[in-house]
Amino acid sequence: MRSAWANLRAYPGRFVAVLLAIAIGVGFAAATQVFTASFQTDLVRSVGAEESLIDVDVQPAEQQLDPADPRLQVAGVAATEARWTAFAELRTGSARGWVGLQGIPADPADRWFDLTSGAWPTGPDSVVTDPGTATRNGLTVGDRITLDDGNGTERPVVLGGLVDVHTSKLAGAPDRLFGTTELVRSLAGGDPDRIAVTVADGVSPEQVADELGAAFGADALVRTGVVAAEARSAAVIGDTDALTSILLAFAAIAGLVASFVIANTFSILIAQRQRQIGLLRCVGASRRQVRRSVILEALLLGVIGSLIGLVLGIAVAAAGSGIAGIALSSLTVPPVALGITAVVGVLVTVAAALAPAARAMRVSPLSALSAVPTAAEGRRSGRLRLVAGGALTLAGGAGLAAGVVLPSLMVAVGGGVLSAGGVLLLLRSVLPGVLRLLGGSARFGGVPGRLAAANAQRNPGRSAATSTALVIAVGLIVTLQVAAASARASLAESLAGRYPLDVSIVDTTGTAGALPAGLVDQVDALDGIRAVPVAGTSATVGTSSPDIPITVLGTTPATDAVLRSAAPAAGEVALPDWVVSSLDLATGDPVTLTGDGTAVTLRLAASRLADGVDTSAVVTATDLALLDPAAPPRAVWGALDDIDDADTVISGIKPLLVADDALSLTGAAVENAALAEGLDTMLLLVVALLAVAAVIAVVGIGNTLGLSVVERTRESALLRALGLRRGQLRLVIALESALLAAVGGVVGIVLGVGYGTIGAAATFAEIDEPLVVSVPWGQLGLVLLLALAAGVLASVLPARRAARATPTAALAEV
Repeated sequence: MRSAWANLRAYPGRFVAVLLAIAIGVGFAAATQVFTASFQTDLVRSVGAEESLIDVDVQPAEQQLDPADPRLQVAGVAATEARWTAFAELRTGSARGWVGLQGIPADPADRWFDLTSGAWPTGPDSVVTDPGTATRNGLTVGDRITLDDGNGTERPVVLGGLVDVHTSKLAGAPDRLFGTTELVRSLAGGDPDRIAVTVADGVSPEQVADELGAAFGADALVRTGVVAAEARSAAVIGDTDALTSILLAFAAIAGLVASFVIANTFSILIAQRQRQIGLLRCVGASRRQVRRSVILEALLLGVIGSLIGLVLGIAVAAAGSGIAGIALSSLTVPPVALGITAVVGVLVTVAAALAPAARAMRVSPLSALSAVPTAAEGRRSGRLRLVAGGALTLAGGAGLAAGVVLPSLMVAVGGGVLSAGGVLLLLRSVLPGVLRLLGGSARFGGVPGRLAAANAQRNPGRSAATSTALVIAVGLIVTLQVAAASARASLAESLAGRYPLDVSIVDTTGTAGALPAGLVDQVDALDGIRAVPVAGTSATVGTSSPDIPITVLGTTPATDAVLRSAAPAAGEVALPDWVVSSLDLATGDPVTLTGDGTAVTLRLAASRLADGVDTSAVVTATDLALLDPAAPPRAVWGALDDIDDADTVISGIKPLLVADDALSLTGAAVENAALAEGLDTMLLLVVALLAVAAVIAVVGIGNTLGLSVVERTRESALLRALGLRRGQLRLVIALESALLAAVGGVVGIVLGVGYGTIGAAATFAEIDEPLVVSVPWGQLGLVLLLALAAGVLASVLPARRAARATPTAALAEV
């Protein structure tokens, strides 16, 4: 222990990278534990907030509730309050959408939200809302709103104020308004959703709940407010547990990368201290004592790094909670989980140091005085890695192939894990060859470039171990990028097959008349879309009573240019599937369209075009003229220049349709925009999490360079004495670092493209959808560029250290 502690105190700079890698890995895991625990606490408080303020909660079960039910009047009940919820369409001059409505309890003590501005509603003509709903719908206090229940009831109201509902941004609260019971009941109709029971002073809620439960039996669900809040909260806790598991999986990846950094650092330190170890062996230190000293160093570093990581993780989680809108009072520090995290951090550190400790133990006193390990050991360990790595790679490759052929994503994942393990073992033998290949390009940098290439290849095993950590991080990032890009391209192709149109804007009610003036030009003026007007008229279809009302659209050569499938020919009509099913029609059957007293009989076309334009029938412009010779524009059809721009185009179209309730927006672009947004959000989150592993890998590169600079102090001095300038020496270190980063980045990208493609193939084969492989070369180029930049950045401190010493001072024996 004294020897281990003495080494740490004598050379603290050599262990900074190890401490940093441990602290980042443990900090990531600790931040995950604290953040998810705090989120869970905050979520439980907000989700069960209403129930927690109720003494006894009565909800309908087999029968609806009647607020005047005499069974509510059991002993101990002081008051009851019926509560309704409703859904209604919100309409303003600039927004339209569905919102939920909740009644405001009459007693202010029962309100689980606080008024922050404005005033509480005092009648059915006023509502309040939370800031999130107000922002999403462009509402401010004083705005006039129309609420429509969809069944003919409309209520004009004024937004009277804003309330704080104490919900974090991550909880995903829906749009909602709060109003008086009278207002909500008028829009909800029917019986209440619950009855809140207030018990008399001195009476136990449990006692009243038991008596009410006995009175209602199976007709109602009766619970205390505390039990109801716990039950409601339990439904969401499972989701946060899943979130914790996902984040901890990324923490495990960061830990794996950190273990490579730790193992490589100790390997370098053992190589640098061979003379010191040899002297210890000469003066009587046993093999076990040498190994124990190295392991104790790792243990001390693990403890110190884990403690730093815990503090760092708690601080990061607290900051993240504040950004996510989680109340400070909900900050939760789980001691058991953090204790396990710290222990795991220590164990990973010690485990990573076992192999270097074993190598230190095996050297004899005489051989330890040489800085070069025996060739036999290198050959023996190399053969073992090749055999084990080859076997795992072949077995994993078979699993990957089986996952695609069966198909089964789980089999492919298992094969991927096995093959990844094999690849990691083979990298130690493969990366030196890649390093030699890429090292040739460094020679174009003149003397500094040739020196950098020679330095990187001087100890290929060390360089390979350093680059391996970056291979893991980059490989995982690229795997997800390729899988997401392929999924997006495949889904876009599938949508293109199902939807003959990218964009369709049509009056679904058949009552709107002509399109709003200027709408076609406004849509066509948006970047990335070509829009054309489509003439149409209102008609009915069928021979039974009542006939089905429908909008009939007529195609022209201009509209055919934006279609991906053929339009009906003259004398034919395309109908939506639901109309064909309702009338029990088959292709070629006669279909009668009647409009304004004129009937036209056409044949049913074998076309899915009508399914892409909502509830409209499609005919040629000639046939449309038979129904309405002066048919005005009733729809807008559009084609996107690039389907990947769907989210931008759709976000530009939506504000143009707010003022007209009858207009409906459909098409492949609408679906693609929603899917792309979800995929992009998921990819951004995952890449951000994997960036932690990349940071640890870059720390490892900087650490390897720093320790190598110490080894090459006299060599650097000699180069300075021979005329190499300080700037050139810094450039040598920067190019060496960039070369190591390039090796890790290039190999990681190659592996990531392969794994991402196979993973996407297995996934789409399992769901029986065709795969379109898409490699986002721009994103991959950015990843490589960032890896190179990070490598150069990691070289700054080692380069400064190498260039700081003067030639005469650095040539002294160290």
